[in-house]
Amino acid sequence: IPHFSQNTILQKLRGTILTTIRRNQEALEVYDAILEREPDSLGVRWAKWSVLIRIGEGDLAITELRNIAKRSPHNPLVHLRLAQELRKLDHLEESLESYRQAVLLAPDITGWRLSLGRALFDILDYEGARKEVEGVLQNVPKGSPVEAAARNLLMVVYGATKERGRRFQPIFTPEGTGADLKQWALIRNKAWELFTAGRYEEAEPVFREVLILKPSDHRAAYELGQSLMELKRYQEAIDFLQKGIDQGVSNEVYLDSIFRIGQCLVELERWPEALLHFELLQELGSAPRVTSEESQESTDDAPIPAGVPVLDMQKVSQWLEKIRTHLPRTQQSTAVPSPVSPDSSIPDTPPVQTEEAPTRSLEGLEPVHSRASLMGRDADFSWFRFAIPAEMVMRDDLLMGSHEFIPIDPGDTFPVTQPEIYVVFGLVTPSYDEIPLTAKCFLEKSEISSNQVALVQDRVIMSMNDQSGYFRFQISPEGGWKPGLYRCGLFVGDEASAYNVADDVRFRIVPQIRQNP
Repeated sequence: IPHFSQNTILQKLRGTILTTIRRNQEALEVYDAILEREPDSLGVRWAKWSVLIRIGEGDLAITELRNIAKRSPHNPLVHLRLAQELRKLDHLEESLESYRQAVLLAPDITGWRLSLGRALFDILDYEGARKEVEGVLQNVPKGSPVEAAARNLLMVVYGATKERGRRFQPIFTPEGTGADLKQWALIRNKAWELFTAGRYEEAEPVFREVLILKPSDHRAAYELGQSLMELKRYQEAIDFLQKGIDQGVSNEVYLDSIFRIGQCLVELERWPEALLHFELLQELGSAPRVTSEESQESTDDAPIPAGVPVLDMQKVSQWLEKIRTHLPRTQQSTAVPSPVSPDSSIPDTPPVQTEEAPTRSLEGLEPVHSRASLMGRDADFSWFRFAIPAEMVMRDDLLMGSHEFIPIDPGDTFPVTQPEIYVVFGLVTPSYDEIPLTAKCFLEKSEISSNQVALVQDRVIMSMNDQSGYFRFQISPEGGWKPGLYRCGLFVGDEASAYNVADDVRFRIVPQIRQNP
C-alpha cells in the first residue's frame, strides 16, 4: 500500500485497517491526505466522520458533517443528522438551519416538522413552534399516532406543562429605571379605568405606553388584546393575547387568552387554526385539579392548579360545533368527542367562568405508536452515544475480554443491491447486566398504524460491561430493498413499544450504486 500513495481505494483501505487496530490518529491523517487530493470523496469523509464520532471529537465530527452536507446538498438525512448532532452539543440555534433544510428536502415527513417545532421551542421561539405544530395538525390524518404526538407537543408549546424550552432562564431581573416604573404606576390605573368604561380607542395608546415602560405586564397585554378585539382589529389582538399564553398555565388569563384567540380566528375565518385552539381548551378542561402543594411536589406535566378559573366547557363545545360547520369532513377532528349537544344559535358573549370542568372521553384515541413517540420530544440524550450505519462491521477483541465493534464503509446511503446493512452503536455507559436491545426498521414515508409489520428487525443482548454492539438488517431476497428513506427505532428490552424506545437511526436506499470510494 505505501507504494501506491496516490491510489484512493488502497489508501482508504489503509485508513480502515488503522481504525480497526485502534490507531485512530494515524487513520485520520490518512483520510486527510486523501481529502487534500479528492475533497469530494464522500466515502472517505464518512469514514473520517465515523472515527471522530467514536473517539468523542464532537466538534470536529460536526465540521466533517458540514463538509458532507455541502457536497451532498440534496440528501435530507445529512441535514437531519447534522441538526441532531448540533443539539447534542447544545448548539440549539445553529441546528435550526439544518432542520429547516431537512424539512425543505422532505416536506411530507411530518415527524421532522415536529422536531423543527421542538427546536424552535427550545430557543424560546414559541410563536414559530406553534406554527409548525399547527401546520402538522392541519395535514395529518385525524386519529393517527402522528396527530397524538403533535397534540402532545402542542400542549408543551402552549405552556400547559412545566417545560419552557432549554434556553429558558428563570431569573428575574429588574426592568426599566425607577423613573420608568414610577411613570408606569401613574398611567396603569388610567388604562384600566378607560378599559372598564368601554373607551377602547382611548385605552389603546395608554396600554401601549404601559407595555413600553414594563413589557412583562402580561395583564396589560391581555387587556390591550381585548380592547383590539372590541375595535375589530383581530390580528393585532391575537399578537397581544398570545403574551398571556406565554406566561404558562398558572397565569390567571391563560385559558381565556386561548379562548379569545380562537374567537379572533373565527372572525378572520381561519377555521382550521380556530379548531385547534378550541380543541386545546377541551383537552385542558379535562386536566386534573391539584392543590398548590401537589403542584410543587410534582416534576411531571403541570395540571391546572386549583383556584385558577376555567372556561365553561359547554360554551367551548358550542364554539367547536360552530367551527366544524365551516370545515370539510376530512378536517373535522374526531379525536376529542364533544361532551354536549349545543344549540344552533351561539351568541358572541364573553366566556362564562365555572369552578370545575367535566372530564372528556378518551375512547377512540389510538395510543402513541413507537414510531411517533420520539416526535417532538427533547430526545437528544439516550442510551446510545452514537449509531452509525455501515456496509460491514469488524470486531476488535480488547485485553480485558470485552469487544469493540468498528463500522466499515460507513454512510447513510446504500444501493438496492446491498445485501446487509449494519448499524454499529456505542452506549453512553457500559452495560450493567445482560440487557436485550431491539431494532425495527420502517420506510419513513409509510403510514404509521398499530398493526404495521417492520420491514427488517434485529435483537442483540448486551453482556455485562459491553459498551459497543451492532444490529444486522438483512432484507428478504424476494422483496429486496425498496428505494426510499428508512427509520430504525432502537428499543431497550425485548418488546418494541412507545415506552422503551431510546433512539432512532436513519439511512436511505437509492437505485444506483455509489461511485465515490
